[in-house]
Amino acid sequence: MKYIGVFVLIIVSAFFFFPIIKPKSKMLVLRLNIRSEPKAMDPRKGGEMLSAQMQFLFFEGLVKMYPDQSMKLAQAKSYEVSEDKLIYTFHLKDTVWSNNTPVTAYDFEQSWKDILDPKFPSAREQLFSAIKNAEAARKGLISLDEVGIKAMDAKTLVITLEKPMPYLFKLLSFCAFSPVNIENDRKNPNWAHDAGPNFLCNGPFVLEKWDHGNQIIAVRNPNYRKTEDLHPEKIIFNVVENNAVTLEMFEKGLIDIIGDALTDIPLEAIPRLEKKWIISRAPKACTLLININTEKPPFNHPKIRKAFALAINRQELIGLSGKGVKKNILTKQINTAYQASCTATNLIPPCLKENHYRSFFKDNDICQARILLEEGLQELGLSKKIFESIALYYSQRSFETNALIQVIQQQWLKVLGVFIKLECLDFSIMLDKLFCGNYAMSFMRWNEAYPDPMSILERFKYKAYTVNFSNWEHSEYIRLLDRSFYEEGDKRIQTLEEAEKILLNEMPVIPLYHEDYVYMVNPRLPFTIPLWWKDRTLLPLSSEDQRVQKENKYASSP
Repeated sequence: MKYIGVFVLIIVSAFFFFPIIKPKSKMLVLRLNIRSEPKAMDPRKGGEMLSAQMQFLFFEGLVKMYPDQSMKLAQAKSYEVSEDKLIYTFHLKDTVWSNNTPVTAYDFEQSWKDILDPKFPSAREQLFSAIKNAEAARKGLISLDEVGIKAMDAKTLVITLEKPMPYLFKLLSFCAFSPVNIENDRKNPNWAHDAGPNFLCNGPFVLEKWDHGNQIIAVRNPNYRKTEDLHPEKIIFNVVENNAVTLEMFEKGLIDIIGDALTDIPLEAIPRLEKKWIISRAPKACTLLININTEKPPFNHPKIRKAFALAINRQELIGLSGKGVKKNILTKQINTAYQASCTATNLIPPCLKENHYRSFFKDNDICQARILLEEGLQELGLSKKIFESIALYYSQRSFETNALIQVIQQQWLKVLGVFIKLECLDFSIMLDKLFCGNYAMSFMRWNEAYPDPMSILERFKYKAYTVNFSNWEHSEYIRLLDRSFYEEGDKRIQTLEEAEKILLNEMPVIPLYHEDYVYMVNPRLPFTIPLWWKDRTLLPLSSEDQRVQKENKYASSP
């Protein structure tokens, strides 16, 4: 017996009953800012949010996820699942590339297998780990022909899994599972570097302009599949690194949102803004943390890594981000704009676990931090002098980042008697150092790729994974992640929390706090803009959206 899905996927949602937004005669143009250039337009490459934003616009996979986490088939028209839930057969719609040539199952097969090719420069191979023989192929142990990805004909794609995957459709909705036009890719290997006739897309937009370092313009793809989803006719991305400039542009009506997945409201401006504007807040699966290279002394000892984690006073960091308003996850009696985060004595953001919050270590545990540091150094036969050569890298995303890093530096000095140098780098340079393992400590923000705890946990499964910047691996951790594939519901969450506990006992990363969206939207827009990056499908205004818009229209008036 087979499980058959034709139109409705795993999640049945009220989304399907949303009213359709009727476009007005005026062209819908969405104006956004991004902090820097995306590293890669090619969905097989990249690894940061800006690349993912562009890839979701220009490319599309088998399924699509909406902001309420409901799912619809996208490039696929139907699918079948074997009784053991290991074989998925997808039948494709008759969709075309932007040059009007057919999108085929062969495009999907080869695009995915490229990511698994040991010679291919991708940081997304861990996403394919549950597919049969995917990990062995990436290691170069077997041929790519033995991987469980097979185009049976131009419109039929078969995926064979190593083990059941309860979150498969969430995973498939991520941009890394979009195809590229393989014929074009082989003929024009530099197709993704600039706008032009060789930049072929199958998503809702095509790339009209790419003025490197300044502006990216996406326009509606006239050859995109038939859908009831509403997209802007055009999206203009201005590359603006400074959040204060972005805020000025928002207040002048030059951009339509600030505080989404791509920008931040400068915290120093909030006291002024809240006198005129209603500032909104929404959950966000984002964690600020410090990556640690576990292969570089002295951080090759877990006691030393944990000492640095326990020496941090996260409440002070939260207070800093709230202009001195100290809070924790239970606090509700403060301004919405300051509820941008909660302390992270865990790794998985609560919104990925149905808002369940479990703490795995004590914040600001000064006594234990000092004990662990002393024991770790003794066991390694080292002194504190070793830290004179250690630097914490960070990218200057905002003024607040500078202040945050300096507070952490002073906390370590006060508690551990260790002075760690700070080094501000361009984000792309810092990312290159992480990929090469040429670092000791690095400050980062992590966002989920798909809404499931495994989106974060799987990065640490094997040290060989490109995005496992910490080079950490643990046999029991691997066993627990593998066990979770055969579990569902609360039992699965418990298993993943056991794995999270092992990880945080070893501390290859130091969680600081979880962020939420704190944002404002142009009150004159006739629709809602999703805050996450994805493909920017426009949604009807909710009653709350309408209330906020009505209030904020007065704030935006001259």
